[in-house]
Amino acid sequence: MVDEDEFRRWREEAGRALEGARAQAERRLYNWACFSCEQGAQLAVKALLHGLGRGPWGHDLDALIDSLRAAGIDVSEHVASAGHRLGRHYIPARYPDAHAAGHPGGHYGASDWQGAFEDAQTILTAVDTAWAGLR
Repeated sequence: MVDEDEFRRWREEAGRALEGARAQAERRLYNWACFSCEQGAQLAVKALLHGLGRGPWGHDLDALIDSLRAAGIDVSEHVASAGHRLGRHYIPARYPDAHAAGHPGGHYGASDWQGAFEDAQTILTAVDTAWAGLR
């Protein structure tokens, strides 16, 4: 049995996170855009887990993707790699002390955002495909 309402609740917020990422990138706030991409992917994976009735915990995309696999969802290496790359933006995109010098914004550029956005879209597409296969 799947929980459509819970899936939708989380999945819609994942989409909103990517909308926020686009807006931040337009203002050249690339570190925050990368973080929002990571958040969107995290929310999408959690949407699928919630929809399956599995209450996900934590913020580590690698662990969350492992939880999908444990739930019987086929996750390709391409999707897992996208999650792994996105997970790298969880802390250093936000915290000044995550870098030896400078502020987080100085460590991110347009190519970082573009890569993060592509990775987030990969995750969201995989989640949507998996969900469609369950219904």
